[in-house]
Amino acid sequence: MRQGLDLTVHRYGKRRRARRRAAACAAALLCAALTGLAVFRFGPAAVAWLAAVPGRVESAVGDWLLPHYTRRLTELASQNASLRAELAADASLRAENEALRTLLESPAAETLRGAQPLPVAQRTADRFALAGDAPAGTAILDPQGRFAGRAAPDGAEPGILPVESPEGSPCLADGQYGVLSREGGSWFLDGLPRHCALEAGCVVTTADGYWVGRLADAPAEDETGLCARARLTDTADRFSAVYFAAG
Repeated sequence: MRQGLDLTVHRYGKRRRARRRAAACAAALLCAALTGLAVFRFGPAAVAWLAAVPGRVESAVGDWLLPHYTRRLTELASQNASLRAELAADASLRAENEALRTLLESPAAETLRGAQPLPVAQRTADRFALAGDAPAGTAILDPQGRFAGRAAPDGAEPGILPVESPEGSPCLADGQYGVLSREGGSWFLDGLPRHCALEAGCVVTTADGYWVGRLADAPAEDETGLCARARLTDTADRFSAVYFAAG
């Protein structure tokens, strides 16, 4: 019984394949007949025309579809450019928001209440300028509340606030007077008394109380032999995207 069923299925499969082959042969013969008729009726040029038909059809379809795709790609490119512009505009806001959060979390948050955030507008190797205005001499602080300089008396461009370097600013370390200087990328407190007995970790502030940093080492005698100097650590971030004009 099973063998008879298998033979029947096999027979039906052979018939189906035979029909397909017959249909393919009939289509080939029909194409050959049409080609021969075209050659007989219109001459050898008809063969070239028939051969070019697929290419012409492809070209026509492409000419119809291409404008739609091109227009869509142009729209997507425009949307992409708009999104990039929005992200660039939001970058400064995100930096300002992050700086404000950092400032609020810093130990100096209470004393710096009301400080005005100002984004960096220009930067050189040792100077920077902020976008905004502040009275000349206003202390400029980084997001941690550390002293980064003072607002310059006037700027060359409206709305651009140059920041004077803190170098040369008078500072205090546990009641001892010194002056800020910069050397080899590090800040130093110069002009300290030779026997000031200050220790590493001592907090250094400006004369008006803004954090400058800490002594990285105990002061050592300088090259003149008359004063002492010490390198500072925990100083202002020179590469912040946002600073604050103290209120």
